[in-house]
This record gives sequence, structure tokens and C-alpha cells, in this order.
Amino acid sequence: MEKNMNNISGRLERLPTCSVQWKQWLCHEICWILGSVGLGTTTFCMTNIAAEYGFDSTTKGLVATIVYIGMFLGATISGLLADKIGRKKMLITAICLWSISSLLIAITSSVTLFWPLRLILGFGMGAHFPCTQSMLAELFPAKSRGRCICLLEGGYPLACIVAGLYGWILQMFFPWRAVFLAQGLGGLCIFIVIFLIPESARWHEMKGNIEEAKRIVTNYEDRVKACTGKALAPIPDPVAEVVDNSGKSKFAQLFESKDQTRKTLTMWILWFCVLFGHYGLNTWISDLLVGKGFDVVKSNGFVILMYLPAIPGYLIATYLVEIVGRKKMIFSYLILAAVFSYMYGGATSMTQIIIFGGLLQMFSFGIWSLIYTYASEVFPTRIRGIGTGTTSSAGRMASLIAPTLFGAMMQANMPQIYIFILASVVFVIGAVSTLIFGTETKGRSVEEINS
Repeated sequence: MEKNMNNISGRLERLPTCSVQWKQWLCHEICWILGSVGLGTTTFCMTNIAAEYGFDSTTKGLVATIVYIGMFLGATISGLLADKIGRKKMLITAICLWSISSLLIAITSSVTLFWPLRLILGFGMGAHFPCTQSMLAELFPAKSRGRCICLLEGGYPLACIVAGLYGWILQMFFPWRAVFLAQGLGGLCIFIVIFLIPESARWHEMKGNIEEAKRIVTNYEDRVKACTGKALAPIPDPVAEVVDNSGKSKFAQLFESKDQTRKTLTMWILWFCVLFGHYGLNTWISDLLVGKGFDVVKSNGFVILMYLPAIPGYLIATYLVEIVGRKKMIFSYLILAAVFSYMYGGATSMTQIIIFGGLLQMFSFGIWSLIYTYASEVFPTRIRGIGTGTTSSAGRMASLIAPTLFGAMMQANMPQIYIFILASVVFVIGAVSTLIFGTETKGRSVEEINS
């Protein structure tokens, strides 16, 4: 029998990437897209929701903000629980929360219930994403991990396009609640998780459940050998201790050394800056177009059109991430997002709006592929759940602030260009801080990065 059979991480790293891992990716991607449409429906339903309930601009900002409060709480709590009880259990719980709350929003007409249900919806979405992020980072080997997660996050702009299309079409014939009904039915993807997605073997290894981890990895190895028709490479020696024997709390381990503290704070700053600009602009993008003289139906159509460049944006990021590296790609995308944010804010014609708006979306959406990849790599397995969760929470804090702040700026009749200048400045801060303080992770296993 080959030595190092208990080296679960090493056994996973030596596996060639083939359809076995990509089928798991596809299962996660379906759930990711269905869980992400809730971020797009806010943009496309905002005007009709506000009209029914009589919300002013500031309150409309709170409609988005309450979801981001939920996402902040969901990301933080789910990260901690995913490290304790497992990624799969937390993922199932998250899908239940966003699905059921969406269905309840669709059937209730009470504005009193609307707010707590929006909070729960956000909690479910915030809990969903870090779990998937961790599970795929712990399955794919270093040579394909970056592209795997970049492609996964490409589901976000696709989800926004889908949300825009069905939200736009449904609201032509039905009340806005029909959009949330369709969104809630997406929760049927829970059966994909239950029956087709196993728990992370690396998580079992970290918890000391070696026999269960070995069973899961052996299954992967058998399927990969059947897929490739080749013998597997020898199992390498372990490069780091993966069992959590520190005795410290999960949160304390985020700051247990100078190196880990730097990684944690850099990720928090990066995510805050990205989500501040992204959500601040995209929550209001339809209203900003209305402010430029377009009616709401035309505005939603323009928003969908401007989302389309997000697809080549994340495809380019997916191709280059394993060539150029994480840090340089993140820096480039954020600087370009800053440039086109400013140019979009100053656009005066429909042609300029479409071109600069499309380029803004290309890079502000594409950056998501890169930051999700990066965040999943810089934390060791024992704190990957809380690491990605608190990183996401730092971003969700920005998504609490930006929509309300931008709404207040609009309420005060400030020139729209000020909103775009502010977003551009924050994008630049995120770019520079990552380039200076970030750790390059390209081509290294998650154990090597954190050894």
C-alpha cells in the first residue's frame, strides 16, 4: 500500500483535473447562479417596489442595504459554522433561507414583514457564497484552482443578466412579486447539494475525521483514474499540519502571526473597496439612468445591455489569472474600473453611456472572479470558512454604506459625477493596497501558501 495515504491534501493535489472535478464545479455553479439572482432582482424591481410602498430615495437605498446587512451577518456566521459543522450542512441551510424568504416576500403584502424577510434573504445569500468558495478551493489542485473559482464567480454577472431578463419580462405582465416567486423556486437546487455534492475531504482531514476523508478521496481517485485511464502520481509528503490543534478561537487565528494578520487585513480592505464601488453603483444604476433622462423600462433595458460585457470580463480574468497572477490582475481590473466609473459618470450621450457603462461593468464584475479566487487561497483550511466569511463581511459592510450614502447624495441633489468620483477613488485604494501588501498565490497549493 502506498505511503502517505492519510495525506488527504496531497492526494487531492496530485489528481489531474478532469471531468470529475468539473462536474462538481457545475453542480456548485448552478446553485451559485440561482443564489445570486437575488442580487440582481433588487436593481430591476426597486422602482416598482418603491412605487407600491411609497418609498423615497433614501428608503429605496435601505431596501438594498437591509439585504447587505443580512449578507454581512450571514457571511460572518456561516464562515464560523462552516469550519465547525461542515461546509455542506451550512450550504444547505443557506439555500433554505434565501429560497423560503423569497417565496414569503412574493406572497405577503405587509410592509412590516417585508423588511425582516429581506434581512433573511440577505443572510441566506451571504451564507451561501463562502461555503461554495471554500469547497471548491479545497477540491481543485493548485494548477487549476484559480480558473475554477474565476469561472464560478462568472455565474454572478450571468445571474444578474438572468435576473434582469426575467425581471423585466415578468414585470411587463405581472406585479413585481412574481420575480421573487421565480427566485424562490430556484431553491430546488438544494437537492443537487444533498445528492451530488460531498462534504469537503480537506475539512474532514482538518477535523481529524481521517477515515471519512479517505473514503471521499478514494472515490475521487477511482473516478479520476477511470476518466483519464492513467495511473496516479505518487502521494507527496505532507507540507503542513492541517489538524487544528492551536487551542485558539477561529477568529483569533486570523491574527495569530504577522503574516496572517497582513493577509487578513489586506483581504478585508480589498473586499471593502470592491463592494463599495460595485454595489454603490449597481444598486442605483437604473435610477442614475432615469436621472439622465431615460424612463424606467428603457433604463432596465440599458442595464441589461451594459451587463453583457461582464461575460468577456470574467472570461479574460479566468484565462489570465494563472498566467499573470492574482495581484497584478486585481490591480489592473480595479484601476480600469476606476477609470471607466469616472468616464461613465461624465457621459452625456446614449453612445457614451453604453460604451463606458459596459466597460465599467466588464471590470467591476470581472474583479469578482479574482477576489473570490484570492480570498479562498490565503487562509489555511482550519480557518478558511471564517476567513472567507469575515472577508466577505468586510465587503458587505461596504455594501451597507454605499447604497445608502449614494441614495442620500441623490436625495440632496448633488451632481451625479460626485458619486462616480467617490467610487473611483475607493477602487484605486483597493488596487494599490493589494499590490503593496498582498501575497501572490499563483501555482501554489493552499497548504504551501499557508505553511
